Amino acid sequence: MLTATPEFYQAEIAGEAFSLPIIQLDDQRAIALLMVIDMGVRFGDIVGEAIARHFGPFKPDIVVGSATLGIPIAIEVSRRLGKDQYVILQKSPKFHLADAMVEDVRSITTATPQRLLLDRRSITLLQGKRVLVVDDVVATGSSMAAAIRLVRRAGAEVLGAGVILTEGHSWRDALGKDAELIESLGHIPQFDVVDGVATPDPATESGAWPVGAPRLARTASR
Repeated sequence: MLTATPEFYQAEIAGEAFSLPIIQLDDQRAIALLMVIDMGVRFGDIVGEAIARHFGPFKPDIVVGSATLGIPIAIEVSRRLGKDQYVILQKSPKFHLADAMVEDVRSITTATPQRLLLDRRSITLLQGKRVLVVDDVVATGSSMAAAIRLVRRAGAEVLGAGVILTEGHSWRDALGKDAELIESLGHIPQFDVVDGVATPDPATESGAWPVGAPRLARTASR
């Protein structure tokens, strides 16, 4: 169960400071919650421009995002790359997705297992193309790993994965070698709840990043 606390965490994203509410997941864990759809139009401009600026030289053919919070990112990045089409991986089994390609995923903010679904009619948009995968936050890495698997199953090459924030470091184990694809605009720690107070876990803070941490975030934090 997600429980709101009166605390906020000051996160640096693309070189600018943003206050994120700290939300308690259970008696021991809490997260700094980024809700992209509540951050305003200017925020979309900032992150869309920053991700597109980094990946533009790699000349992606199309952008892929995951529902729901990855949708505005996919739109903003596509707009700045001059792309009219993009592909969204869905999580709800809508009627037109009865024959969809499916990958299982488990999210840190969702208690029940989920699935990512790719509409088979979108395969032609991806087959043989250079794809940029985008999302809001990579935490466990499960959602991003599932997205990358789906895109590759559709016959595309994943040239990179742009995210607004990395959270902790466990995503690296989940992604394996694909962790090298991740480029982020910032980093947030995970939080331990002690006597009702959420405290950043020092092992997951930016200063504890292992060698090879995301380059976009490292650049933004200078």
